[in-house]
Amino acid sequence: MFEKINTLSITPQLIQEVKYFCGNAPTIAVDFDNTLALTDNFPNILGVNGECFNILKSWQNLGCKIILHTSRHDKDLDNAVVWCLNCGLFFDGINECVDIDGTKIHNGSKVYATFYIDDRSIGIPLKRHKYDDIRDCVDWTEIDKIYTPVIKEIIKKVNE
Repeated sequence: MFEKINTLSITPQLIQEVKYFCGNAPTIAVDFDNTLALTDNFPNILGVNGECFNILKSWQNLGCKIILHTSRHDKDLDNAVVWCLNCGLFFDGINECVDIDGTKIHNGSKVYATFYIDDRSIGIPLKRHKYDDIRDCVDWTEIDKIYTPVIKEIIKKVNE
């Protein structure tokens, strides 16, 4: 069994980068499959993964920018974006960087974000869900407990 890795430290360099790249609050990049949506045989969408949309919207209300960072493309990407919009989440960017003023930046394939939330990332809390035959998904209850206080602290330090 693996233990959680907690490396969320707020360094002066992190605060400088948030100010330079993001403005007053962090940018968060989120994956789609088994992060926002529970999925099985790609590209099937089974349902919403926990409280992901409420948490992300609360972070947007704090000033965070939310970027959809997924390998889905063409029709599958369009379906994912529309599905998220129907769930009440508007993205600040889709597979692209967003400047401080919200301008989309198309300068390569790297998406800049302060945090990346993806079910395939080391250290991201995961859980089994009711569809036992597919892989684990992001545990948004734990994400909220870990990330929300850090995001609030970053915003406080950036605005000091």
